[in-house]
Amino acid sequence: LHHHHLSSTASIVRCWRHRAVLTASLEARRWYSAPVRSGVKGMEEILARVVAPLPTYETRDKFMHFYRSLDKEDRLSLLTKLSQDFGVDHKSVSELAGKLLDAQLRDLATILQVEDRLRYCLTPRYKQLLSHISRVEGGVKFLVDLRTDVLEIISSKASENPHVRDLNGTLKSLLSEWFSVGLLRLERITWQSPCETLQKISQYEAVHPIRNWTDLKRRVGPYRRCYAFTHAAMPGEPLVVLHVALTENISDNIQVRMGWTAILRLFSCIFMEFVVLFIVFFFFFFFFFFLHTSLLKF
Repeated sequence: LHHHHLSSTASIVRCWRHRAVLTASLEARRWYSAPVRSGVKGMEEILARVVAPLPTYETRDKFMHFYRSLDKEDRLSLLTKLSQDFGVDHKSVSELAGKLLDAQLRDLATILQVEDRLRYCLTPRYKQLLSHISRVEGGVKFLVDLRTDVLEIISSKASENPHVRDLNGTLKSLLSEWFSVGLLRLERITWQSPCETLQKISQYEAVHPIRNWTDLKRRVGPYRRCYAFTHAAMPGEPLVVLHVALTENISDNIQVRMGWTAILRLFSCIFMEFVVLFIVFFFFFFFFFFLHTSLLKF
């Protein structure tokens, strides 16, 4: 009988748990389909829903769409509110720090327990949101673009809020873990690589700008090697690009290599111009010769 009551109680608990999960999912879907209010109220509403221990996929997706729809000024306001209102609870940290000092004379288990609670309180609440977003399709790319906005805010001094700098540090730490060397894949880039990848390599090159498609073809052609590090979460996105020149000897410095490259490029251009002139000359010579022969026949 006792076992029967326990089984019935467990069934009821499971039923209520499933019902609660279903209710939360339906509520999230209704909220996802409803438009988000604009302004500060809309930001507060979506942040209150998305900064949660386990936000639904619909909530994360709506946050990403909401952020992308904002202009530059509203993004600054949202990031400031996110970092300031959903960061570290400084009051709890101060209380736990005092408890940790008081626990120094007690047993080791108590000290470790207080340290664990303090470590948890020192973690910004928005860090869970960032971790959840990374699991959504396109989430890692969204966080990379999000940090781009944060860095732009810091560099332009659009906000002197120290919480924004702390948000940047959290994003940097997470991205460093996700983009560690063991998770990156090295791929060789050739002229047969996807056109989109070649175009991105051309756009991202800042040290030695690629002038045109001919220049790009030369850099991935004979006596050259081009490699790119990619990530599974961002397919087709070259994160790090390596250009290699195959030479007989290792140059002492890059200036020597660039000097020889410039000389070879000059001779290559001269040779190509000579070939073009020769073809044009041969074409006109053959044309006039054919014309002259035809006139003699008449």
